[in-house]
Amino acid sequence: MITPGIDTTFAWLALDFLETEDRELLQSISETDAAMHLAAHAQRVSLSGNAPNPFELVEQILMSPSMSKINIEEIRARLSAIESDRASQLRCWNEAAAFLPGGALSGVVLYLTVGYDIGVALKGHASVNLVHPHFLENSLQELWFYVVHEIHHAGFQKYNPLLALAEIKTISNLVYLIQYLTHMEGFAVHAVRRWRTEEEALKSDSDYEALLNSERMDTYKREFFSIYNSLLDEGERPIEMQDLEILGRMSTGDRLWYRVGATMADFIEKTLGRELLIGTVSEGPEAFFRRYMELA
Repeated sequence: MITPGIDTTFAWLALDFLETEDRELLQSISETDAAMHLAAHAQRVSLSGNAPNPFELVEQILMSPSMSKINIEEIRARLSAIESDRASQLRCWNEAAAFLPGGALSGVVLYLTVGYDIGVALKGHASVNLVHPHFLENSLQELWFYVVHEIHHAGFQKYNPLLALAEIKTISNLVYLIQYLTHMEGFAVHAVRRWRTEEEALKSDSDYEALLNSERMDTYKREFFSIYNSLLDEGERPIEMQDLEILGRMSTGDRLWYRVGATMADFIEKTLGRELLIGTVSEGPEAFFRRYMELA
């Protein structure tokens, strides 16, 4: 029996701070598990390996000018609705678990936060930013879809820990990073597609809109594998700053590793079955790519 775990402490305290501007609350927020989770993630994705400590990060987030635009009462209402909707919580855990090895979500906690990214995962836990514009522009259902995405990451990372960008030093490191993020992000996009299809919500997110357009996806696949194969042909050498520009091309704009990765996951599932697709989680990103390349 899956038991969803959701920790809303950070979000409630953050809303209290935004309403009262009581700076003593910043310390309380920085001591939450969620704040430590965000700070650890910020360090992991820093190119230099340096990142704010939990208090500094919380202060940066909540003192940002963008926070003044938040409708606090609206977010309080959404937060209460999330806490009380056990059916949607259970659906999220079940949808993510359907695309992970058995037990992968055991002990996973989702932190509801304010102001950091749209959602992140690290060390078997995940978080979602309640006030991200994508959620505020859509119904609450859109947030539930992203909960599936992020807790799927948390389960995935129990087998494949999130890489530290500061440790990416060579071309082979960069190739593996692309394999890793294509596998993790693409698989999570794929894992939510069934529920989105059922709710007729594919067009509410740009990744799924792209997946509906076969011509666009053919273009994205050509671009992705052109970049990927050119790196494989490079041979081993230390990376240069211009090499890291590839990460921007993969993660923003055409969002190649999300969209191409989802296409790869879908192809493996349709060709080999879901169990073999799920098997790539424990086997790792290289196996995910190998299986796809053997089939394509």
